[in-house]
Amino acid sequence: MIRRRRRTRRRTVFTVLAAVLAVAAVIAVAVWVRPTTETVAGSGRPAGALVTGESSDSAGASSPTATGESTPATPSSQQALPPPPTTTPAQPTPGPVVPRPTPVGSLAIPTVQGDPVPVGDTPGFVAISPDGHLAYIANRGAGYVTVLDTTINKVVAQVPVPAGPPWFIAFTPDGSRAYVSVYNDDLTINDVAVFDTRSSKLLDTIPVDQKPYALAVTPNQKFVYVPSHNTGAIDIIDINENKVVQTVPVAPNPHWVAFDAAGKFAYITDHESNVVTVLDTGSNNVVTTIPVGTSPHSIEVSPDGTQAAVVCYDSNDVYFIDTATNAVIGTVPVGLKPQDLTYAPDGKHLYTANVDGNSVSVVDTDSRTVSATIPTDSPTSVAVLPNGRTAYVTNLNDGTLRILNVGE
Repeated sequence: MIRRRRRTRRRTVFTVLAAVLAVAAVIAVAVWVRPTTETVAGSGRPAGALVTGESSDSAGASSPTATGESTPATPSSQQALPPPPTTTPAQPTPGPVVPRPTPVGSLAIPTVQGDPVPVGDTPGFVAISPDGHLAYIANRGAGYVTVLDTTINKVVAQVPVPAGPPWFIAFTPDGSRAYVSVYNDDLTINDVAVFDTRSSKLLDTIPVDQKPYALAVTPNQKFVYVPSHNTGAIDIIDINENKVVQTVPVAPNPHWVAFDAAGKFAYITDHESNVVTVLDTGSNNVVTTIPVGTSPHSIEVSPDGTQAAVVCYDSNDVYFIDTATNAVIGTVPVGLKPQDLTYAPDGKHLYTANVDGNSVSVVDTDSRTVSATIPTDSPTSVAVLPNGRTAYVTNLNDGTLRILNVGE
């Protein structure tokens, strides 16, 4: 009897142990096979995966629109986005500013690199990520942002913007976020869309005043300054809160915002006032207004911080401003209806997108003369890689990017 009880107890113990081991094995297998989604930092796509494609203001009422003569090739698949979240997601601590490489010398006469790259309908603006690996293109009429891998010059994604037509794009200095200005024709939509560049997902949509134009992120990565064209004001977004925390009146019709490297001053082109407003970002008070040419559109501070260049849409010229004195120190005529300008990273040249002139002007910043004129169709913006080797030009009417060799 005692031996039977012992045998029974042993069988019971063995049965319990076997059951425990079986449960543990099931849990281990479940954990081992659980899917993960790892993203390539700053790439906007999952690691090891690629959304590929086979080559796939603007100036207000006077700017051209898409001709509709042909539909450019687009990628075979699109990345679907969730609807805007109902609550503001937690904002991560900003990462370190991406270090800039030592740029090569810029060429007085750039060359064209191959055929234009199809990037989807109505590409109006291009911005380069801080690490130089990606170009984000705002396809205003198509309602999406195209992502181009600059290492292979091919479209890798097209990201729908649910809020409305995307117009301008600004990256945070660490490259983790992209802020996109959004508005429609009747101005019932006026937003800034916030995207996570590591996943290409929409994080938030922030209401702003009417007709948000070319916005910019402060160098300390704390605020986004948004020029609201129709209200004559700058809406300042707190990046941690994702909401407008201050509105600063400026001269009518602000178009563009640029900061000096330290972020101490903001320079704003006031399109219909023919001035540049200078703001002290510590107090957000107006320091001065600087008279320039007719219809100042785009502005950028030189890499060494000593001057700011302003492209004037209706007077067809570039004004140079001494940032120490806020005085105009020179001008140079460029092509017809210039909308955008960008410095070469070495500061020796700048490039203007002349939308009605169907050309890009190359300006020598020392002599303040045009050293080259490059034909291209309906150019609306120019962006240059941080290393200074390559420039990208949006061709609005034919849905392409023109690629230029601009560095030695």
